[in-house]
Amino acid sequence: MSAVAWVTGVRGGELIFGNDKAPEDPTESSVFSMPYAGAVFDPEGEKTFYAYPPFSQVSKFESMAVSPDGQHVIAMNAFDRFSAKNSSLDAFNVLLAWNAHTPEQAQVISRSEREGVNSSLALRERLAKALLSHFGARTAYFKVEGVALLPAGRILFGVREMGRTHTDFDYRVTLIAGSYRMVNGAFSLDINTDFKVVRDFTELSNQVGRKVGLSSIEYDAAGQRLLLLTSYEGAGEVGAYVWVLPDSADGSIGNTPHLVRDAAGAPFLLTHKAEGMAVVGPGRIFVIHDDDRVATRIHNSGPGKHTDHVRQLNAAAFDIVQLGSGTAALNACPAAQQ
Repeated sequence: MSAVAWVTGVRGGELIFGNDKAPEDPTESSVFSMPYAGAVFDPEGEKTFYAYPPFSQVSKFESMAVSPDGQHVIAMNAFDRFSAKNSSLDAFNVLLAWNAHTPEQAQVISRSEREGVNSSLALRERLAKALLSHFGARTAYFKVEGVALLPAGRILFGVREMGRTHTDFDYRVTLIAGSYRMVNGAFSLDINTDFKVVRDFTELSNQVGRKVGLSSIEYDAAGQRLLLLTSYEGAGEVGAYVWVLPDSADGSIGNTPHLVRDAAGAPFLLTHKAEGMAVVGPGRIFVIHDDDRVATRIHNSGPGKHTDHVRQLNAAAFDIVQLGSGTAALNACPAAQQ
């Protein structure tokens, strides 16, 4: 699993999951939803697969976001693969948007068509231009692993990797800002606003003593703040941290992310490679993990369950975390998602 979003006005509440791996069953899809009203999540619940275009035509979903009013959802992949010669990699450069009630009417945003493949190459060009303008060299390759919709038509994209190639890059915690509009109930990116790198928090690695990259960003409307998820991987180890960034009344996000800490004041560490995050209530977040082939352990502390076992390779762990009024994470309820 690599992305998650929560919508409350559909069938009593649903979590929408995105996967960066294609399903083996042709009746399934990389995007599906499961019931969740905001309390206890049942990982054995019914799945509703979005096994129709354009979802079935997109590869490797990496991030999702819900509009501040909860009525619209967007999903995108990493925009990390591109060929100027042909359309073979265009399906890795797509942003989708849909009304939460009608995913079957999802549309490709900033759509263009090349050799019969619909994609959002115009969006890729705008992201690349913003990075090149701010950083100069070493921006030919980049990987987007976060997107958030903020009030007043603001959109943020989070960059995890940037460099010369997919084998020569640095981990980043970089935010690109743009704007969007809702016209007749349809989502669109504002073409009159230039994308711009507004924050670069790559130095956050110094605070935790590990090289971390951005995994997800999410706007917490109730707390008027942006939540950042960073993760690390390597040498058989994975983990993640949560950060809080205030959102000012004038529409500008803060300059200093605050590391979420536990009740004892230590950095709050998620012991998995966190990939996606969704706000599921006041100060409450749902985090989905993708540990790939690392044999991590899953500690299930859900109601009436207290188990500990090695994660199966076809399973994804998740955490439900209650954040304190400050930056303390007071409670975590881990379980396993098959």
